[in-house]
Amino acid sequence: MKALLVIDIQNDFLLGGSLAVPEGDKVISVVNELMPHYDLVIATQDFHPAEHSSFASNYLDRKAGEVINLNGQEQVLWSDHCVAGTEGAALASALNTDGIDRIFQKGKDPQVDSYSGFYDNGHIRSTGLGDFLRMEGVEEVHLVGVATDYCVKFTALDAIAEGFETRLIIDACRGVNLQPGDVDCAIDEMKNVGVQIWGSDQVLGETVTLFRPTGLEELKKIEKSGFTAWPPRLPDQPIFYPVLNQVYAEQIAREWNITASGSGFVTRFRVKRSFLRSYPRQIVGGREHEELWIPAEDLTELNDNIVGKIEVIKRFETFPMKV
Repeated sequence: MKALLVIDIQNDFLLGGSLAVPEGDKVISVVNELMPHYDLVIATQDFHPAEHSSFASNYLDRKAGEVINLNGQEQVLWSDHCVAGTEGAALASALNTDGIDRIFQKGKDPQVDSYSGFYDNGHIRSTGLGDFLRMEGVEEVHLVGVATDYCVKFTALDAIAEGFETRLIIDACRGVNLQPGDVDCAIDEMKNVGVQIWGSDQVLGETVTLFRPTGLEELKKIEKSGFTAWPPRLPDQPIFYPVLNQVYAEQIAREWNITASGSGFVTRFRVKRSFLRSYPRQIVGGREHEELWIPAEDLTELNDNIVGKIEVIKRFETFPMKV
């Protein structure tokens, strides 16, 4: 059994937060996309008391970024962050929390920090994560989240020590780089103990299958392209809307295309995942109503990233054509 460990994707670590990780918010869409591919999804959550000893504000003569000795452990002092019960400690609103099976909180002891999702920094107290994963029959864990050079790294190191096959999904992580090169050093440290470095494409595949309802006139233009490209948008069509599942495409074809022109078609096509990363999934109505909003000026680039042919997989008509 495989588990996805989602490390500390919390408001204070994202854009506008008190301890924002550069580009931390960019991992969320990748993490959401990864979740359905795992048997179990676990999130960790920094959950500090206000008087936590890692906060520079709790010392008269210290600044964030300084390193002190805290009960025999080297401790970086941070800005106040992820204080229990505050909005900064909450998981990011854009994260699909419905896809998370369990949350493990850490850093609750004011006298010791807890970068790892498994233990505090002194390895004195366990969070219970290791026992839970074993109880569930998990043998392999994949890590995503923030920050690569702190909480992600230490969780990965402990996962190896706990006997789990461990992979880091590199494009679904971001680091602090308190010192230049910290992220690269962290990745090397993880690799040296047996952590495998993967890209999300190795889980998801290199392409995304999209669907689009269309009418007869647009279909004729697609045919002229050899079923390889979508035609330019009209002036009153600033956005191209492919959808993420066939059921939703069929619903639009029946309720919209047939009403407008008497016929509707559902098409299916594959696009390189790397191109689509710039366009977050949009939910319109129910969760099954997922679509992408691609500006008309990006349509040529979309066409360049189509893999294979645009297929017609369903046809709806008010009055079926005679054969």
